[in-house]
Amino acid sequence: MKPDRAKELAACEAGLKLRYPHVVLGSLREVSAREGKFHMKRSVQIKCTFPGCETLRRIATSDLAQVTLCEEHTRQARLRRRREARAIHKAEAAKQPKKAKAKKAKKVVTPV
Repeated sequence: MKPDRAKELAACEAGLKLRYPHVVLGSLREVSAREGKFHMKRSVQIKCTFPGCETLRRIATSDLAQVTLCEEHTRQARLRRRREARAIHKAEAAKQPKKAKAKKAKKVVTPV
C-alpha cells in the first residue's frame, strides 16, 4: 500500500471513530475483490454495544449507521421487537368489537 493511501485510510478511520464510537481502531480494510461479502466496499470491525458483550463484528462502512450489535444480540433484539409488536396487535384486536360475519347467499337452481 502506498504511504499516501495509508495516511488517507488512517484519516478516514479517525473520522469514522469520532462519528461511530463502536468502531475498533486499526480495523479498516481497503476495498478488495477477494472479500466476497463486502464486494468493492471498505469494511471495518465494530464492538457490540450491548452491555457486557465484547464481541467483534466486521461490517461494511456503509452500514455503520444501522449496525451496532453483534449478530447474536441483533437476532435477539429483532425477536423481542416482533414479540412486542405481536402483543400490541393482539391487545388492539381484543379492544375492537368483532364484526358479524356476512352470510353467503344460497344459489337458487331453476329447473329447465
